[in-house]
Amino acid sequence: MTEAIERDLSGKFRERLRMFGARRLGDAALAEDLAQEVLRLVTEALRGGRIADLEALPAFVFQTATHLCMHHYRSREREERAMARMVGMSPGDPGPSPLDVLVNEEGRGVVRAALAELRPDDRDLLRRIYFDEEPTEQTARSLGVTLGALRVRKHRALAHLASVLTEWRL
Repeated sequence: MTEAIERDLSGKFRERLRMFGARRLGDAALAEDLAQEVLRLVTEALRGGRIADLEALPAFVFQTATHLCMHHYRSREREERAMARMVGMSPGDPGPSPLDVLVNEEGRGVVRAALAELRPDDRDLLRRIYFDEEPTEQTARSLGVTLGALRVRKHRALAHLASVLTEWRL
């Protein structure tokens, strides 16, 4: 009897679990992982005889999903706290001061103006690599150049950008 229930488990609950996970986790891939993990855990519980009342199976399935979602949130919070410690901020820190934000905005404005001084093809190359984070191989392929030629072009564009920024520091 347990084998028949196991066969029907995925068909009966997978889609509902994915929807449950998507609502709570806000990510389709995480929702799919949640559904898979819940089905694995419930199957193990069935095989281990830990589910005595099969009428309570739906409640057991969604209680397991709820626990896994809570575990995900706790893990994410721990990770955020660890990242904050790594960058020297305490959790709940308000972040940069308005002066820091202004300086960063001014710096971005200077970089934008310096980029405007570059040739359009150099500007496009730097945008692809640093802003769009396009893989180097893809950039080389789309520009019709070798990886070596791309590295040389990138080096020259960065050198030109650095010289423009250096000139402006006068």
